Amino acid sequence: MKDKIHFIVNSRLVKAKTILERELKNNSYWENNHEVFVWESLYKGHALELTQKAIRDDSKTVVSCGGDGTINEIGRYLIETDIPLGIVPLGSGNGFARHFKIPLNIRAALQVIQAKTRVSIDAGLINQHFFLSNVGVGFEAHFINSYQKKSTRGFISYCKAIVVALRAFIVNKHRIYYADKAREITPFSLMVSNTNQFGYNFSLTPESSISDGKLELIIFKSKSVLALFKLLFASRFGVKLSQDLLEIIPVSKVRIALESSEFLFQFDGEINQCSSKEIVVQLHPRKLKVWVPS
Repeated sequence: MKDKIHFIVNSRLVKAKTILERELKNNSYWENNHEVFVWESLYKGHALELTQKAIRDDSKTVVSCGGDGTINEIGRYLIETDIPLGIVPLGSGNGFARHFKIPLNIRAALQVIQAKTRVSIDAGLINQHFFLSNVGVGFEAHFINSYQKKSTRGFISYCKAIVVALRAFIVNKHRIYYADKAREITPFSLMVSNTNQFGYNFSLTPESSISDGKLELIIFKSKSVLALFKLLFASRFGVKLSQDLLEIIPVSKVRIALESSEFLFQFDGEINQCSSKEIVVQLHPRKLKVWVPS
């Protein structure tokens, strides 16, 4: 009996879906070894529903065909199962795929899944939400909220969204608790990262591993335009910033006390409204299996 493999494609990616189906049809490996299903994710949360359906259908691999948001929807439901996640990166930033150096070309990404090199990776939990890449409660949440409202995606839209969010964002005071420390901070950006990528090859933690049993708490301290450009330059070209601007602290758990519950936060690019004045982020090691380049 052939193993079932389910490809879940973001419905906005009509051209990419056509190319994917052609590549699957033209490579006899897939027909000879798998029962192949290609499903479209039609709305927010639908990829998660389709993943549940694939699990009930006895899938042996579920493949995310989209960006980091699609990966999160699919991956969070595969956590603690024995079903590996495959990735065909079709998003704009593709931070998760870039962490593993998964090719951005559809045919090459399919070859990674075909080669069957599997790793177990860490996941994070923010309150009741699993995440794979990163979470944020500072400027980055407002930036992502602005970016998602753009009619087109890409690097230019990315930069325009930064400018819009920068004009509107107000810095707030938080208390953070990690290890045996308690601190009061007023950060411009406050993130917790599980990978070494934020998309478009931007990275503040290039040495991070998604299987190292730790998260990185990232505190960026200045709202000045000059400091922000320094941050963007540093994250794109691997330049280290002074601790006066940027702190990176390895943690397994961090608790963030907010001034109010009116804050936005993001996890893997998904925007949410805080329902309380406290956010708890913690590590869950080796929770998800992923097909990666050998």
